[in-house]
Formats: sequence, structure tokens, C-alpha cells
Amino acid sequence: MITLIEIKKPLDEILSNIDGDKNHLGEIAKKITPITYKLIYTNESKCIRCNLCYKECPVDAIEKAKVRKAAKIIEDKCVKCEICAQTCPVGAIYVIDGRAEVRDSEVHYTINEITTPHRKIRLKNYELDKDKCIKCGICARFCPTGAIKVVRRKSIEVNLDLCMGCGACAEVCPKKCIKVESDIGEVIKTRDIEVDKNLCVGCFVCVEECPVNAIEQDGDKVKIIKDKCILCGRCVDVCPANAIKMWEII
Repeated sequence: MITLIEIKKPLDEILSNIDGDKNHLGEIAKKITPITYKLIYTNESKCIRCNLCYKECPVDAIEKAKVRKAAKIIEDKCVKCEICAQTCPVGAIYVIDGRAEVRDSEVHYTINEITTPHRKIRLKNYELDKDKCIKCGICARFCPTGAIKVVRRKSIEVNLDLCMGCGACAEVCPKKCIKVESDIGEVIKTRDIEVDKNLCVGCFVCVEECPVNAIEQDGDKVKIIKDKCILCGRCVDVCPANAIKMWEII
């Protein structure tokens, strides 16, 4: 967990590196702050290569993990829906809230981790082809619960009582001799969203911008298909009439 971090820096020091009227730029900086930003990133040292985040991302904004490379968020494509963070079985994906604000001629930067609930993962079926297995030990290296014990080139044993069903072993196995079938719980709704049709002007910008086609025309207004909505907030950001509201529920 990343607790609140606050960094202070004199505004004059920052403006000294920028060409232009410093007084004018300083006034602009005071007017446009606070600025907030949400960042989602992977702690590569904790990633177990299960690729559940890659499989569950609704907008293909994650680079698939490989044995020598952790999963990685593609920032230009990420819509900050937090589904990957909810899905990661080992908490290797962080949701960070950042804020910059000018106060008393200083720029204050604050960084805080947002607590994210986690979906349940349950093992349904596990198959290991021991004849095909070369006992290389890669699966044991990435197993987060220690359910796999390997004596290199000699033996392999799997304790299914410890298996969490993440499937990391199947993803990294070079011989593809492991098959894992799991149940993943529903995405946990931490926010709700609604369209105020009294404010909606029927421009349909939100329809065009929704990354999962969860908004559709409803006469001369719009409606949100909540079963499809991933609560990323893209529609809220682009609505010119502030007709779409999203709020925290947990």
C-alpha cells in the first residue's frame, strides 16, 4: 500500500525553467490547479505472469506477460476502469491518485494509492501431463502460493489444496503441459453512473467516445447500458453539458 506522499516545490523554481512572462504564467498556474490524474501501473517485481489482467482488460490496454517480461499497462490505451487491478490475484497492479495544486506560492504534489477490491478466483480443474513435463521448475518459480514443488529434471508435485487457480503455471510452461480452468468473480462495482436527460443536449459525443459501446441513442437523448458499462468515466469527461454523473458507492 502506497500511503499519502506530499512533495512541495517553489512555484518560482518551476517557472524559472519556462520561457515567458513569469508573473503571467504564475497566475495561470494558480487558476488551472488543482489538477488531478489517475495512474494505473504494474509492479513488475510482483507480477506472476498469469495474464489474467491481459485477458480481462476490455480495451486491450495491457501488454501480455512473458516469462522474462511482466505485464505492462499501455497508458495511451488505458481508460482507468480498474478492472485489471481488481483481477490481479497478487495485488501487483496499483491504482494511484495524483494531484497538483498551487498553495502559498508552492506547488504541492500528492500521491495516494486507491484501495481496490479484488474479484474472487476459484480453481475448477487442473491438468498436468507429467509425461510431457520436463521438470524445468519455471511453473514453481511463478506460483504465488507454493503449490508446486519441483526437483529439477526429476519430479514435480502439485498441491491443489494450495492452488488459487490463477493459471500462472500454465502461462509460463514452455511445453504447455498444464491446463488450468478457473472461475473468476464478477467485476465489483465501486461506482455508479447516470444520465440527467434534462441536461442532455443530444450531441452523442459520449456515444462516439465510449470504448465498449455501452451508450446508445434514446430518441434525442442517450442512455447507458449498465450491464456493458465499465465505469471508466470517459463519457463524463467528454460531455459538454455535464449531463453524465458518476459517483463512488463503496
